[in-house]
Amino acid sequence: MQTEGQKLWGIWGQANALYSSWAASRGINYYLLFVLYALDGQEAMTQKKICIFTGLTKQTVNSVMKSLKEEGYIALSPGSEDRREKQISLTEKGMAYSDGLLAPLREMEQRVFQIMGSDRVQRMVENLTLYNTVLEKEMEKKM
Repeated sequence: MQTEGQKLWGIWGQANALYSSWAASRGINYYLLFVLYALDGQEAMTQKKICIFTGLTKQTVNSVMKSLKEEGYIALSPGSEDRREKQISLTEKGMAYSDGLLAPLREMEQRVFQIMGSDRVQRMVENLTLYNTVLEKEMEKKM
């Protein structure tokens, strides 16, 4: 019989596999999808904030950033508080690219949310938020 942790890992893995499969069907990798999702609709974010939002490592985000910059999809500007910390934002070309990839995904997600119902979606978000908060506190005790 599976433990609760094993069930959670299985469900989490299945969701990640679905997004990975969707990204692959669009000719992009999972990491690029996550970074575009982080930047989508934002004025600008630092690489650190993108790492926190996506859960990806600094090296992975940096690699995706290099690729996006080479394609002209992102612009880097000095941070307002720390000029060494670069603010990353989508260029017009990047917004068009991102929207072309993410719009169909967002539409699918909205249909899923409608099927699930707003109460279930809200509980899911609240429960995952609580799980992450409690897990983080437990990890801090062990580190």
